[in-house]
Amino acid sequence: MKKILSSLLLFAAALGVTAQTDPVLMTVGHFKVTRGEFEYAYNKNSGEQGAVEEKTPEEYAEMYLNYKLKVLAAEDAGLDTLGALQAEYRTYRDAQLTPYLVYQQFIDSVARSLYDDVAGRLQGKDILTLSHILLLVPADATEGQRAVIKQRADSVYNALRAGADFAQLAMQVSQDPGSARYGGMLRPVGPGELVKEFEDAAYKLNKGDISQPVLTAYGYHIIQMRDRQPLQPFEELYPTIVNNLKRQGIEEASAEHRIERLVAQSGGRLTREAILDSVLNAHLGDTTSLRYLVQEYREGLLFFEASQNQVWKPAVADEAGLRRHFEANRAQYAWDAPRFRGYIVQAKSKKIFKRALSFVKKNAGADNLSQLVDAEFNRDGQQVRVSKFLVARQGENATIDRLVFGGSGQPLAAFPYEKVVGKTYKQPTGYEDVLQQVVGDYQRVLEDQWVEQLRQRYPHHINPDVLRTVNNHD
Repeated sequence: MKKILSSLLLFAAALGVTAQTDPVLMTVGHFKVTRGEFEYAYNKNSGEQGAVEEKTPEEYAEMYLNYKLKVLAAEDAGLDTLGALQAEYRTYRDAQLTPYLVYQQFIDSVARSLYDDVAGRLQGKDILTLSHILLLVPADATEGQRAVIKQRADSVYNALRAGADFAQLAMQVSQDPGSARYGGMLRPVGPGELVKEFEDAAYKLNKGDISQPVLTAYGYHIIQMRDRQPLQPFEELYPTIVNNLKRQGIEEASAEHRIERLVAQSGGRLTREAILDSVLNAHLGDTTSLRYLVQEYREGLLFFEASQNQVWKPAVADEAGLRRHFEANRAQYAWDAPRFRGYIVQAKSKKIFKRALSFVKKNAGADNLSQLVDAEFNRDGQQVRVSKFLVARQGENATIDRLVFGGSGQPLAAFPYEKVVGKTYKQPTGYEDVLQQVVGDYQRVLEDQWVEQLRQRYPHHINPDVLRTVNNHD
């Protein structure tokens, strides 16, 4: 079953354009891997630790052949028809195609609209850069209380006139939490963005001026004019506006707008997918990096899904297989130092501690041991703590070091009673003691078996003459 993702059907035509100048290095089923594709993968991954590092092209060719076999098997299994995989692929593809769909007129119109909106609100007035100090006046304040706050505001104003630093004073006394931490600084503002009394007073100030206390519904403000400038012409601000829009995703939005226009102009004959397929196909032949990037991502999704199904998940779930592999290879899992296997039990009181030890010994090995302990001892607050099942050597766990291996230290003050439940072993008792190692090794066994089956199932060939020219041709 080979239902390729619709947009990738166009690869055949695009690859055909370059076939005359890019010789086929490898065939795997219906795949024809050119020297260019192989060099792209080989050179891109040359810095990956353990992947291609110190591998010759001949060694990497065998790895790449196995990779292609797995992708081929994924297609035959219909994994390329999975909705989640297709959606993830399209998201990536769309991101790669955005530069080819950017609609500059759309971006320019948005930039102009934003500028005109600001200009309309300014109505010829300057943009103000202000700082302020606010002394709040509660709505229910008495006349006496208001007078005290006014007197304090006057004192702050007089201190500023005498040379006090505005920013430092704002941080000390201003009751506007949003600006006080920044020395009273406000974002640039224009007409209509401030309460009327504040705005009227601010627009009367020149650069460097400090206002007398201004009363608004919030309280008394002392305003510092840090700067005031007229709105610059659109042409001067255009680069700044566009850069800000780009950070907010305007290019992606413009691409979507362009696609929507094309769909509408076609009268329903074109779909969004058809348009993106067309754009992809148009640039596959002349943009090598795009062709390989999109292909690599699609095949990577298939490779991952197939490996999950054939190797990674089955290995973890196959307890009998893991046990057989461990027993057949015990020597390679030998420990170089003893390990403690078991639990750490801690309690707040001596009475509960004895019960907890007995309870853990009785229920040791239960998958839900921590829930059982909580239900038995911790319904009214945590009285007992039990670790997960541990396999630890000296130096890996401070509590185990102290209780098992003669280390130093003191118990936690909140849980002074502690003991381990378990034993120390010189060697693993089963695969569970070295689970991570065994799973990794067993996965490699399953993978080798899978690759051997795929090599028997699909025709494949590596052209040694072309392989010898990798990174060594005009």
